[in-house]
Amino acid sequence: MPRVLLGIPHGGTVAGRMLSVVVGAVANAPCPVTLVEREGCLGPDNRGVLAMLAVAHDFTHLWLMDADTACPPDTLSRLLAHDKDIVGAAYNYRRDPPQSVVKILTPGGEIRTPDPMPTTLFQAHAIGSGCQLITVEALKRIPTPWFALKWGANGQLEHADDLWFCGQARAAGVTTWCDPTIPVKHIGYKDY
Repeated sequence: MPRVLLGIPHGGTVAGRMLSVVVGAVANAPCPVTLVEREGCLGPDNRGVLAMLAVAHDFTHLWLMDADTACPPDTLSRLLAHDKDIVGAAYNYRRDPPQSVVKILTPGGEIRTPDPMPTTLFQAHAIGSGCQLITVEALKRIPTPWFALKWGANGQLEHADDLWFCGQARAAGVTTWCDPTIPVKHIGYKDY
């Protein structure tokens, strides 16, 4: 039976609606779930610490859920049912105009958002870490740092830590999957 660490990384503020999301997720979980929140100013470090805890304490899965996301109560069951090393939901950045955090690689090697978004489970180049289920066995195969930022030659951010993580996974032969049917939202002054 799976043992899941539900890791919630945050910078000190957790959206109030997140409380009902977490209660619903734990109450509807098909297996034991342990909630661990990690507060810190660096998102990649928070996620990395949660991953280390999942590995060190013999969990089978790490379920990352950002403190500003909302998902349905059956999300964990749906993600586990796919039996993938890395699988997550398609949701939008917390900004207008709406744009998905999911990335695909075109045949020409361009990283872009799928348009249109597939309607069933598909292999992605990268997904956001705001609702992502990772097997601990995959974490053991993926080189560290698991979550880091990639900076360009001119000092600009090239890749956030979710794109970095999926790249590290790909280099280790671990595939990233996306289930676009799970309605996850970023919580802000409105839902994105």
